[in-house]
Amino acid sequence: MRDWFRGAAMAAATVLVLGGVASAGPGALRSAGGSAAGTSADLPTPDDPCDTDAALRYVAGGDAVVLGAKKDQPKEQITASDRYSDQLLAERLQQTPGPWCLYNTSENPTDTDTYAGGPAPTQQAKAHDLRPRLITLTLGRQNDTIVDHVDKCFGNVKDHDFLDANTCALKVLNSTNVWTKLTKDLGEILNRHKVQMDGNPQLVVAVTGYFNPYPSATSVATKIPEFCLKLQDTIPTCTARWILLPPALVTLDQVVKKLNETIQKVVAQFTQASQGRFFFVNPYEKFKDHCMRMEVEIKTKVYHPKATIHNHDSTKDFGCDDEWIESDGTDGQKSPFPYLTPAVTGVLISATQTTKGMGIYPNADGHDCVSDLIWEAVKNKLGVPEPPKPEEVCKGD
Repeated sequence: MRDWFRGAAMAAATVLVLGGVASAGPGALRSAGGSAAGTSADLPTPDDPCDTDAALRYVAGGDAVVLGAKKDQPKEQITASDRYSDQLLAERLQQTPGPWCLYNTSENPTDTDTYAGGPAPTQQAKAHDLRPRLITLTLGRQNDTIVDHVDKCFGNVKDHDFLDANTCALKVLNSTNVWTKLTKDLGEILNRHKVQMDGNPQLVVAVTGYFNPYPSATSVATKIPEFCLKLQDTIPTCTARWILLPPALVTLDQVVKKLNETIQKVVAQFTQASQGRFFFVNPYEKFKDHCMRMEVEIKTKVYHPKATIHNHDSTKDFGCDDEWIESDGTDGQKSPFPYLTPAVTGVLISATQTTKGMGIYPNADGHDCVSDLIWEAVKNKLGVPEPPKPEEVCKGD
């Protein structure tokens, strides 16, 4: 995590050569020829075309959530205008005295190491050199081991390997060293942004937590009896497998809570030290009833003597009806035959499953909610005299 300052050093050198003193405005990073401080490759171009040096700068940094990812393998993204950074710019920031320019510096993947110490210029260096008025940061979920709860464990759930999913989540939850590292790394990152405030006293930093993309254990548990009942000849084996899902969902939820608690504790230290210029924005509660879809269909064929074959199929969406999580577009199709065998009567001769709609990243509605939450937190600190409107947050247009 040592390379973050390279771009900052280049910017400082440029200011000294010009014989000027850096100001809080975006023009401070312009050289005599009109280009940004440092080399042209050092600083990104704005996501939204900016025609004036008078524009305030908003830097959105962090991991794949900020980038607008739909899935990781292969990498796919939602429309850029649907990302929370772009919605915050268009629907909120540009409606205030401005204008504003957006720089989305996020990458997939990004963990705390690569944010501050990846290939130069790092995201941390860009956020420094751009001298923004607002920084939003979503970081931590892609850190080593922590990422497993939306990677390996996610795959286990999609394959109906619920015991493995629980074991996977427990490993993440109990890996003390990874939580200690997140605390340390995030503290160093925010401290650098705190130092940045010394030369940019109007800077506001909003650090987001994370949503739980999975359905709740309670809602899933109520759907299992009806789902398995329709399979008739394999009710006991279906039930024996599916009752393992709610405990796994409980553990996965605990991982998300621990992730948010870890981030919140770090941010709280800097909120106090910066006179309230750091904010923790937690989307967890707002996403509770807007989890992923989990549309499961199981089809079975059972042979009954003499020469009778019964088809018993069952379909159920174990997820949320009004989802804010984007489907990754990859169906789960691991055969349920091993766990449905044996049938109570007759012989199970085939079993297939399809699980659709699962994903781990927000859709446009989810990003809109994150945008609302950030705006509600930072608007007054940005100088917007708008009263609190908690009842309007995440209600859509």
